[in-house]
Amino acid sequence: MVGGTGGFKATPGSGDLFAHTIANDEPHKLNAAFNLNRFVSGDLVDEHGAAAVAH
Repeated sequence: MVGGTGGFKATPGSGDLFAHTIANDEPHKLNAAFNLNRFVSGDLVDEHGAAAVAH
């Protein structure tokens, strides 16, 4: 078995954030930085420590 999160633990959390966005018509503070405008502006999102595996 390969180590890492594999999305198993992230799926319920991302569902909660999507539900917040839909219900409130604005992103949750945890995922607000991951909008499509970051590709236009060049803003970087710090993902250090986002997974249990070393990158």
